[in-house]
Amino acid sequence: MKSTEFPRTERILFPAILAVSGLLALAAMPLLAQTTPTTEPEADPAELPRIPATEPDRALATFEVRPGFRLELAAHEPLVMDPIAVDFDEKGGLFVVEMRGYSEHREEALGRIKRLTDENDDGVFDTATVYAEGLKWPTAVTCFDGGVFVCASPDIFYLKDTDGDGVSDTRETVFTGFGSEATRLNMQALVNSLRWGPDNRVWGATAGNGGTVRRPDQPESEAISLRGADFSFDPRKRDLRAENGTAQYGMSFDSLGRRFVCSNSNHIQWVAWERQWLDPNPFFSPPKALVSIAEDGAAAPVFRVSPDEPWRIVRTRWRVSGVVKGVVEGGGRVSGYFTAATGITLYTGDAYGPAFADNAFIGDAGSNLVHRKILSHEPGATQPVARRAADEAGTEFVRSRDNWFRPVSFANGPDGCLYICDMYRETIEHPWSIPEGIKKYVDLDSGNDRGRIWRVVPEGFQRPKFSLDRDNLWQKIVRSRLAYEAGKPVVLFDPKKAVLAAGGDDDPWSVAFRLNELRDAAAMTAAWPGATGDFRVQLAEMIGKTGDPGAIQPVLDTLVRAGVGAESGRLLASLGNGLRAANLTVSKVDPDTRLAAIFDAARSVATDPMAPAADRRNALDLLAFDTRDEAGQAVTALVADSAAPEALRQAAIAVASRRAPGLADLLIGQWPGFSATLRAAALDALNAKPDRALALLEAIGAGKIAAADIPPNTAELLRASRDAQVKALAAKILPAPEVVPRGEIVARYQGALKLAGDAARGATVYRKACVTCHKSADGQGFNVGPEFATIKTAGADSILKNLFDPNAEVAPQYQAFVFTLHSGEAVMGLIATENATEVTVRMPGGVERAFLRKEVASMLGVGKSLMPEGLEATLTEQDVADLLAYIAR
Repeated sequence: MKSTEFPRTERILFPAILAVSGLLALAAMPLLAQTTPTTEPEADPAELPRIPATEPDRALATFEVRPGFRLELAAHEPLVMDPIAVDFDEKGGLFVVEMRGYSEHREEALGRIKRLTDENDDGVFDTATVYAEGLKWPTAVTCFDGGVFVCASPDIFYLKDTDGDGVSDTRETVFTGFGSEATRLNMQALVNSLRWGPDNRVWGATAGNGGTVRRPDQPESEAISLRGADFSFDPRKRDLRAENGTAQYGMSFDSLGRRFVCSNSNHIQWVAWERQWLDPNPFFSPPKALVSIAEDGAAAPVFRVSPDEPWRIVRTRWRVSGVVKGVVEGGGRVSGYFTAATGITLYTGDAYGPAFADNAFIGDAGSNLVHRKILSHEPGATQPVARRAADEAGTEFVRSRDNWFRPVSFANGPDGCLYICDMYRETIEHPWSIPEGIKKYVDLDSGNDRGRIWRVVPEGFQRPKFSLDRDNLWQKIVRSRLAYEAGKPVVLFDPKKAVLAAGGDDDPWSVAFRLNELRDAAAMTAAWPGATGDFRVQLAEMIGKTGDPGAIQPVLDTLVRAGVGAESGRLLASLGNGLRAANLTVSKVDPDTRLAAIFDAARSVATDPMAPAADRRNALDLLAFDTRDEAGQAVTALVADSAAPEALRQAAIAVASRRAPGLADLLIGQWPGFSATLRAAALDALNAKPDRALALLEAIGAGKIAAADIPPNTAELLRASRDAQVKALAAKILPAPEVVPRGEIVARYQGALKLAGDAARGATVYRKACVTCHKSADGQGFNVGPEFATIKTAGADSILKNLFDPNAEVAPQYQAFVFTLHSGEAVMGLIATENATEVTVRMPGGVERAFLRKEVASMLGVGKSLMPEGLEATLTEQDVADLLAYIAR
């Protein structure tokens, strides 16, 4: 790769402070599209006093620290500025990432990498050398072979000092393309958290922004898609590999090599398995790898002691009074729960004692605190559970009264202590979320010349002399890296072995590993006689996928012996799902109808209004595999039964979609009485086959269904149909609307921000326009798009912008795809999960469908979200005001 020389930069001398490693999810709310309200109030500057910084020599007095520990200042401004990630090298020097361009100065390339040194070994860094500069929003650094890898989207660079002056003189672009799938670069979702892994690879996080990534010397055709993935690479071979994930800012390995990540509102997640542990198996679909493990919930309570910033108080008062229509944060609480979780790090040092081994530390940069979780396991369980320490109830491991304290990442140090990267600045908030009438008085650059690194030490701590010979895990990892650099690689630990050792026979992860080893019908047949529990249920599906009569017969024998019951129902449903993937049906493999008794019992339960809802749903799933006419009649009767639970009718539509003749006429006839959820399910079924799509369009043309009832995305899908008749009729019946700039629509609805909203009426608007894709605070709706609980703090102006301009910015995880199957069926949805053999699509109404990749003829990203443009056709200003009031509850 071509190297570029850079001039030597200045060397800075100053007594200093500390070090850390990590990430940056620096705002206290999810990112929404930029909003510039056309009219809004002007803040009184007297109500927005500036918050003064606390100088380094007085900073310790602002902290509350867990008893038995204290903070030490290892480095501070001007030695370091805006530190967001660090890595110690093998000499004890500290490489620091300075994101000096936060939050609005990316193009000025103000970011730097510094190397700090402690010349007199007193625990305080004395000197700083600017190792590299001219970086746009750098986010991560890790050492290798005398240089460092650095993340600065869209690239990962390798920097190295080759002449010994302490300044890098080469800059190689190792990989490029990170974040290329994002519609707009977001400072809260940049490639980050480079870590030396247990397998001698460098690991990193994509923050959900993925990308199509390659080395500069590779053609684009060889690029690796990191959609929905994190990554790793061999630092010598530069062989990029997609890995399970992804979250936001923060990734860490524990002492067993297990990996953990975090997002702003989901503060601790465990990566249950890595892709290289489970070789792709065409008959097995592994469980979801990313698991939220906090006992107190993803957005757990936190306990800050810092005051709310004046600008937040003014904004909240505007919203409460109606001067500016907006959401009161947290339903009345400005804080009190995780909204800016960042920098998760598992403590692997030796200074704190065994009670703190593998504790997780997470910053909340918006609440000025460091949170701690203790990991434990239930007997026979692989999955860890993260719990707050009993003696930290109502408090935090570290918290400050100083609003400027911004803990964004952490690092385990060579002395066995934890280091905190404190970005130290007056305001951390996404600049788009602050109303202009306030923003003009808030200096978002205040603190760009400050920054601190703290060391957490136990009382009585005697800092050891720097050495690579100790048994602290930091030293072991560095020795492992040096051995790899010398061509003598060693593996410290095997995380897969640790996971398997913890799980019992019924542990879901142990089951997954055992199932993945079964690669053909013979192996599955051999495993069937001794199979029990979840292993047996999942094995039945795998056997169905083989389509092998000899393997299927033992499963049928088991079902016949079991008779009618919940267990046989689970087995049959699983077998049926597998057979469907093999283009087979239960009737084809059971020509003698030995399973008729089970199907008859299922039909009886599914149609029994007195049966429990869960039993009826399970019975309905079985009827999906009964090809007899009486089963089809029972399913369509449920579709038409207005007294049946909505969820059951929704499921019945999905079942009927696969088999029922005359379904189009039934759905069109029932349309007037369908709720929004049932209409979404009906549209999915009507779009599944060209003859049904034609019937839908003819019904619209005849006035049986209003054109306004058809979501714009559905209309667009019909107009783009591969069936010529459907395409032509859709163009006539549902012509493409006149393109109106979304900004004009947003401006047209600004009056809604000043209207008094009624939450009860807003609930009706929600059920009409939002329920199929967004879960409300009271549990209604479906998790397709973001939950209302996560977007409510963004403010009414941002929410309004997203209602009418939903595609201004779409996070990669919410981008819609159109899947066209070889059968001719077209499906639009989000990618819920995907692996080498299968992709699961999540559609409005929360319905998920899994397709084998061999079933998919084409997969096209549409560059938009599922949220349709054009809501102005059905919503009035008062509707919007009412909906905002409902969201704010």
